[in-house]
Amino acid sequence: MNTTTNSPNHLVKNLLLTQFNLHQRLYNNVLDGISDEESNQRLYENTAMNHVKYLAGHLLNSQYGLATGIGLPVEVKWNDLFAVMGQSAARDNYAYPSIEEIRSEWNRLYEPLHQALERASTEALNEKPDAPFDQVATSKGELWAFINHHIAYHIGQIAILRRGFGKPAMRYD
Repeated sequence: MNTTTNSPNHLVKNLLLTQFNLHQRLYNNVLDGISDEESNQRLYENTAMNHVKYLAGHLLNSQYGLATGIGLPVEVKWNDLFAVMGQSAARDNYAYPSIEEIRSEWNRLYEPLHQALERASTEALNEKPDAPFDQVATSKGELWAFINHHIAYHIGQIAILRRGFGKPAMRYD
């Protein structure tokens, strides 16, 4: 396959990296100013809604999935609490890690994951993803696109919750 900087594969990879970098900024911005106590509360005590902490941890777990899928060796923290694909659910009155621990782990993972994604070959991105991710994508590149969308969706949910708690709107800067 063509690997020049003008190839369609390179352009698609750059678009996915652009989204990945945007999510890094938005994840931190949407959590800014939310206390650990607030992050454990369900808005209006509505148990049909997740709380911010669960969503933040669930997004971290998605990043772990992307990392392991691309071959980056990572220690997946708190998988039993935040597993993806319906394997976990928000819990009330539970001793979760703090929102800052979750956010710190997200930030610690960012640079090595970014580098691994940047180095990923077209061949690697065309490989079939491991289970259970093969249920949502036929290639690791498609999985990356799916995870990017998934992250954007849940960042939007957190943005709505933060407004419900009377916080300023999420910033894009």
